[in-house]
Amino acid sequence: MNKNIYLMLSVLFMVFVGFQCVQPASAVKVVDHGTHYFWFDNSKMKMVWKTYQYNNNFLKTKALIYYKYNDKGKYHLAWHEVITIAKVTKSTVKIRDWTDSDFVPPTTVDYKKTKLTAAQYYWRIYRAKMLY
Repeated sequence: MNKNIYLMLSVLFMVFVGFQCVQPASAVKVVDHGTHYFWFDNSKMKMVWKTYQYNNNFLKTKALIYYKYNDKGKYHLAWHEVITIAKVTKSTVKIRDWTDSDFVPPTTVDYKKTKLTAAQYYWRIYRAKMLY
């Protein structure tokens, strides 16, 4: 009886260790992040972003935009922005841009004709536009 318990406990321990080592196949991963400085209405601005890739056909970018009126002051949070790029058909990507800024509409949706996947579209076209 004791040998069976030790055998069962060792098998359970090995299974537990195996589950700790295995990563899920559909894990979300950060594929891009950074900081970009620019000027807007006589204010120095800073955009900090992270882009998460869920799969080849869906990406989400979360950005925080900060402002600073003079060079000696601190940056203050101006608005948030969440951009999703999703492949919706074989030849179309959907770009949804949500923001809590007072300067632009809260949500815009745009469809672009392309054969690229959402990830390819982000790296080849959208990222350059995002950083001006």
